[in-house]
Amino acid sequence: MTDSNAPLTSEQIKQAELNATHHSYLARVLVGFDEWINVDTGGTLDETISARAQRLSDAGNEFAKLLTHGLDLLQKQHGRKAEAGQLAQAEAVEQVEKKALGE
Repeated sequence: MTDSNAPLTSEQIKQAELNATHHSYLARVLVGFDEWINVDTGGTLDETISARAQRLSDAGNEFAKLLTHGLDLLQKQHGRKAEAGQLAQAEAVEQVEKKALGE
């Protein structure tokens, strides 16, 4: 069993980033719903519940540890992969906005 607190390898990070930037329409809608629920429960704008849970789990939050463990049953290192995906999505948006601003 993979430790959810173990860091991802550089190859795993690249794959998670690639996956996050190539979602289908339905997947993007579901991620948007996930982000909305996250914000509605006090989370950061544009962050998924999975990424937030991993971050809080790393900080010692017991509920987040339980949630992260549950998500790991669906996908190994789900929270870590969500964090890498969030970073890739933020960088993609940054590039779009820089281009729009003429930078």
